[in-house]
Amino acid sequence: MTRKEKLLLVWMTVSFCLFFGGLLMFDRRPRLLNVLDALFFVPAFIYAARVHLDDVRGFLKRNLWLLVFLVFATVSTFFADQPNLTRFTRAFFQIFTLFAFSQAILRTHATLFWRALLLGILFGALVAMVDFYCYYFIVDRPFSSQLYGNFEVFHINRFITLSTNQLYASMYFVTLPFFAFLAASRLPRSLMVRLAPYAATLMIVVYLIANQRRSTLVALVAGCLILPLVTLKKKLIVPLVLVGVIIGSIFVISPDIIMERGASNRFAIWTETWHAITEHPVLGHAMAGEMPDIHIIRPDNGKPDVYSHPHNYYLSLLYYLGFAGLLLWTLIWLPAALRSLRGEHRAHLALAALATGLTAVLFDGVHPYTPFMYNWPSVWIPMALLVACMQRDQRARPTPPGDGHADARE
Repeated sequence: MTRKEKLLLVWMTVSFCLFFGGLLMFDRRPRLLNVLDALFFVPAFIYAARVHLDDVRGFLKRNLWLLVFLVFATVSTFFADQPNLTRFTRAFFQIFTLFAFSQAILRTHATLFWRALLLGILFGALVAMVDFYCYYFIVDRPFSSQLYGNFEVFHINRFITLSTNQLYASMYFVTLPFFAFLAASRLPRSLMVRLAPYAATLMIVVYLIANQRRSTLVALVAGCLILPLVTLKKKLIVPLVLVGVIIGSIFVISPDIIMERGASNRFAIWTETWHAITEHPVLGHAMAGEMPDIHIIRPDNGKPDVYSHPHNYYLSLLYYLGFAGLLLWTLIWLPAALRSLRGEHRAHLALAALATGLTAVLFDGVHPYTPFMYNWPSVWIPMALLVACMQRDQRARPTPPGDGHADARE
């Protein structure tokens, strides 16, 4: 490994550690965003620009729908009641850079990328375990309580503060096991590479169970179901069986973890949101910092309640950008997803990660178009990985032997 490659590996590893653990480590997201801009996004943009400079037209053509969506979403803020050009320009830059860099690095240093990604996920899993330990053994809450409590903040010491919540944490971690196995599958075989994704998955599953969110279990089932369906490999039914065993064990040992919170208010929230969507169904209400409050009558007790967002990524997208925005957003990833179903491709784990993430945000999601946020590992990161994997696969197949951009491991 050359000096340049070592520096590249260290840079990517530190960046991915912040990607997958930073939102638990930083008590304020703006601080993390500033660090990530300086550490990752600006250098990654420069790196991607240099790689794609030899085929600008081809790059723009391959990412046409991404660019159209980003422009549409960003420009729409001018028509919002509360425009926020700074926020959405930053979202444009970060999302575009994520896609451009993923495609560039898989052309030039794929092995280094997958190694850094795997190390970053392991670091994120360890950070999750630190939160788990602090909450149940230092704060000394019972295991029957949800991790992080009820929107509480716990100052453990000058370095550790527990300040997130179960909704954010679930979206942040639910896809990481699939990323870990995807990265390991693209690396040279070794004992450490074989064990690393299992170690990360074990820690993350424990963490997600402690969050006690039913939507997370549904999302994991969806992701595990994708693998045997698209590969027709019976051994890949094992993850699905394991998730079933976990859910069954919860019902046997402590069913209240799943049942005690009763029926959700989501259908009432979704109904009220749909009424707002129908006011501007084609182009939406335009991108703004916040949605108007959603007022509902709780179905369980008949009392009024107020929510700040619809707890559904797709309804949020429809509210802000209408069906035109939803169509453009779908065209970013759907062609790559359909191509990945073909037998000769090896992007099934990326597709499973995307399926898991898109299922998770069906029940939560927060804002659909932001700079780096908790929902990125459920939406933008699996999209970028899937698109980059498929583009690289297309490049590799017709490339003659000896081309420097080809990677035999891929």
